[in-house]
Parts: sequence; C-alpha cells; structure tokens
Amino acid sequence: MKIFNQSRNLILAELFLHSPLRAQDSPQDFLDAHNQARAAVGVDPLAWDETVAAYARDYANQRRGDCALEHSSGPYGENIAWSSGDMSGVEAVNMWVNEQADYDYGSNTCASGKQCGHYTQIVWKNSVRMGCTMVKPSSLATMILKVILWASGLTEKTTTIFLVFIVPLRAQDSPQDFLDAHNQARAAVGVDPLAWDETVAAYARDYANQRRGDCALEHSSGPYGENIAWSSGDMSGVEAVNMWVNEQADYDYGSNTCDSGKQCGHYTQIVWKKSVRLGCAKVSCDNGQTFITCNYDPQGNIVGEWPY
Repeated sequence: MKIFNQSRNLILAELFLHSPLRAQDSPQDFLDAHNQARAAVGVDPLAWDETVAAYARDYANQRRGDCALEHSSGPYGENIAWSSGDMSGVEAVNMWVNEQADYDYGSNTCASGKQCGHYTQIVWKNSVRMGCTMVKPSSLATMILKVILWASGLTEKTTTIFLVFIVPLRAQDSPQDFLDAHNQARAAVGVDPLAWDETVAAYARDYANQRRGDCALEHSSGPYGENIAWSSGDMSGVEAVNMWVNEQADYDYGSNTCDSGKQCGHYTQIVWKKSVRLGCAKVSCDNGQTFITCNYDPQGNIVGEWPY
C-alpha cells in the first residue's frame, strides 16, 4: 500500500487482488454505491457528469497497453487501484467506503497507521459531479482510477471534487472503439462521423442489462435506430460493428435494396446520413453468451429514403 502527497493534490494508490467481474459497472451502479454512503451521513447525492467521464476515458485508453499504476499528471488528484484480475466498480467503491471504520469525524483524522481518504472523498459534501468509464487493458489486469478536481481559487477545505472510475472492459469495447468502427464505414461513403451521446448510450446500457438474463436477440422497440448482435461466446464491440458493415456487399445503392435473400439494414443504419448520435453497450449474459446493442439518433432506415 502506498500513499503519495503532492503539493495540493492528494494522491492515493492501492494494490489488491479480487474476484471475477460481475454486473456492477453501470453509471447507476456507481452512483448508487456512492450515494448510499453519502446518504448514510446526510450528504446530498452525486450526479453523473459526462465531461468527467470523458477525462477518464482518455487516460484509460493511454493505460490500456500496460495497466501501469501511473498517474495521469494532469490537473486532477487521483486515486488508483490495481488488480491482477477482474474487479467490479461497486466492489471498489465498497472497499473504499469500508475505510469509514478508520475515520474519526471528531478529529477529522484516520486511525493510526490506517488510511481513510478514499472514504472521505466519497462523502465529501462539496463533491457534486461524478463520471465513470470502462477499459480492459491488454494485460488483463484491472485498473480503477478515482480523479479529484481541485477547483481553482478554492481552499482544500472547500474544494469541489469530481470522481472518475476506470474499471474493466475488454479491448475494442470502449466508446471510442465503437465510434471508430462506425465512422470508418461512414467515411468510406462520404458521410459525416457520428458523435457519442451519453443519453443514447444510457438507453443502450439499460436495455443490454435487461437482456443479461436470457441474451435473447430481440429489439427494444424504443425511440432509436438499433443494431443488435449475439454470440454464443465472447465478441468484441468492434467485431459486431464489422459484421454489420460487411452487409455492404449485399446492398445495392442504385435500387436502395438488399440482394435477394440477404439483409443489409444493419449496414444502412450505420451509414445513415441523418443519424448523428451513437450509443452502444455490451453485456456478458448469465449463460456465458454475449449481447451487443448500438442505438442511433435520429433513427435511420426510413422507408422510401436513401441512407445518404
């Protein structure tokens, strides 16, 4: 266990081994685990913030290759936890919350020889926004990063704290991975790129979690365009998108139809010019299968219209 103090930024790092990943990594899971601890001491709940999560995604992708326990050296304080295997985000939060036993509120200190800074940051009253993201470094290790922003002009006692967590996801499943695979296909036909949209992604995550129990290849019938994929084993998000893009071979632009007996609607949705926002999610189902969904806003595949 190591604790680093650097000027006005408090840096806490923790190493531990943990059990296999479970379904506890969604934004709502993170929020619930934090806000339960905050509610226990009468502190208002945190709210999700996509800007904070974007910072985490950027640094997480830098650490994907080595999972090194190194700080980002940015304008943020950071708490980092590393595991030789998988861990869930909720498990990490609960581990930090358990430090409450070593915190004395009267003296505002940790018990001798103990640390409690993870816990106090979770319940810090002036913390108002939180963002999370997932990456799976190629080393198969797991890294959890908690980022604290010391707001300009504030003292340490009145600082606003932003929290970011990085927890595992297989390589080629990040928002940027999904975007790159989609936008490569769009660029090939001269269509402007999609942008990641957290509202759309939240919808995708919610529906994917509903399919976790059966992994059924069924559409959500929601307000967005939707491509879904299923695998009897593991499948990456990029593999799913590439599978959809391969339908281009069965699409005839002149007649705006699929070849006889073929399907091409996944492809046309990907390159649909009027679709501008994207959100995707992947779950490992209880039966060991994989379910992947991508949603598009506005929806494409409008009857009588060409994709571009």
